[in-house]
Amino acid sequence: MAIKKATPRKSKSAKASPDKRAPLALTGQTTKDSQYLHRIIRAIADERNHPRHQGVAMQAHHVISATAMKESGLADKIRKFGYDINLLDNLVFLPSTLQGACHLGVQPHRGNHTAPILDSYDDDEHPLSYHKMVAKRIMAAKLGLTKDCPGYMGGPQDLTARHKIKSELDNLSQQILKLIQKRPEEAPLTRVAAHFQPGDSIGCAGTDSTTLHRFDHQCSVGRNHHKNQGPEQKVENITYASDGKYQLKAGR
Repeated sequence: MAIKKATPRKSKSAKASPDKRAPLALTGQTTKDSQYLHRIIRAIADERNHPRHQGVAMQAHHVISATAMKESGLADKIRKFGYDINLLDNLVFLPSTLQGACHLGVQPHRGNHTAPILDSYDDDEHPLSYHKMVAKRIMAAKLGLTKDCPGYMGGPQDLTARHKIKSELDNLSQQILKLIQKRPEEAPLTRVAAHFQPGDSIGCAGTDSTTLHRFDHQCSVGRNHHKNQGPEQKVENITYASDGKYQLKAGR
C-alpha cells in the first residue's frame, strides 16, 4: 500500500512584534484643532462623579498652549515629530467660575462672567506670563530637535525618537499641571490665581467676578459651595461634595 505523504504544515508568516505604544501621526499639531473638546468630554462621559457632571462649570485647558509653542520657536520642529497638543495627555478640565474654583480648591480657568461661559473658551487669553513660563520649559526640555536627529523627517524608522519627544512633552504637561494646582503663583491663569488653595480663606471672596475680587475679603460661605453661594453670587447648583482634596488629572 502506498504510503501517503504527510502534507507539510503551512508555516505562519513571521509577524513583527507590534509596537504597543500609541501610533503618532506623521505630522503633529501645535495649534488647537476642532476636536480637543470632544475628546476630553468623551473621556469623562462615564465618570459620573466628575465635578463637571455635578454642577461645577469647567472648561478644557491646553496645559502646553499653542501660544507657548509659538513663543518657544520650536513649534514647527515639534510638529514634524508628530506631537499633538490636542490629545488627552495635554488636556485637563479646570473650574471656570470662581465658585467652582473656590469649592474644588483649584485656581479658575477664567473668572469674569459678564459673558456666557463657553466650553470652547480660548486658552490664549491667559496672562502672557503663563505662556512665557511654558515656552521657557519647552526650550529647556532635552528634546533633541536637531536636523541630524533620527526622526526629523518623521519616517517609520524614527519611532523611538518620536515617542521619546512625546514622552518628554507629556512629562512636561504633568509638571505644569502640578504647578497649576500646587503652586498657582508660578502658573497663573487669572490675576486671582493664588487665592484658591485649600486652607486659604479668601477663595472666591464672595464674588463671581475677577474684576470685583478683593484680596481683603473672604469667601462668605467658608469655601463650601455645595448647593450654596454668597449673597452677591448667582445660584450655580453645585452638587459635588468636595473634601478639599480634589486632584487635577491629565485627560480628565
